[in-house]
Amino acid sequence: MFYTARHKSCDKVSKYIIMNKIFVPLFVFVFLVGILRAQKIKQPFLEKTNQSSLSAEAISISFSYAYKFNKKAIFGFQAQFGAGIRFLLNNPTFNHLSDQSNESHKCKVKTVTNSYIEMLKFQLFYRLTISKCFYLDVGPYATWGIGSFDARVGGRSLGIELSGYSTRSIFFMGLRFQGSYVFIEYRENFDNNYFGLFLTPVVLGLNF
Repeated sequence: MFYTARHKSCDKVSKYIIMNKIFVPLFVFVFLVGILRAQKIKQPFLEKTNQSSLSAEAISISFSYAYKFNKKAIFGFQAQFGAGIRFLLNNPTFNHLSDQSNESHKCKVKTVTNSYIEMLKFQLFYRLTISKCFYLDVGPYATWGIGSFDARVGGRSLGIELSGYSTRSIFFMGLRFQGSYVFIEYRENFDNNYFGLFLTPVVLGLNF
């Protein structure tokens, strides 16, 4: 059992390395194209009717698009692909199934892991403009493929995400905060559901 878990863990690390080789060069290419295109645009980002963004966190890429109906009505969506790492802020209790026993026992999540990986995420959001160089995105989201570095953990999550970004010229920097109900499949079809608070501390990207 221990060997199997280690074998799965190695497979998972290999997948991250492969994804790194695919997504990082793709992001660099699109990033450079965006810079060249954005140099021709003099209109401030938050004043545009069509607002598109490309961002990176860990080894994942996110694309966001928002449409500005008026100054107070900006709505859009975000799609994320890759391996986005986020950190657990609270420490909920879940049913832990150990390697030595088939029986579960109550355990704090952080005793197993304090970081999670998102493989695929989709969000609908409302954009609130705070100033000419700062804005917030808030809305519901769903994640598929959430898991930890423990190869036996995987699942889905549904919740609300709040993001804050500071933008200068075509570049922006920010963070993301999530409150979500996590549906974890722990080991062999052993489900654990709990509410988690998550933080992605650094998000970098460009607007175009």
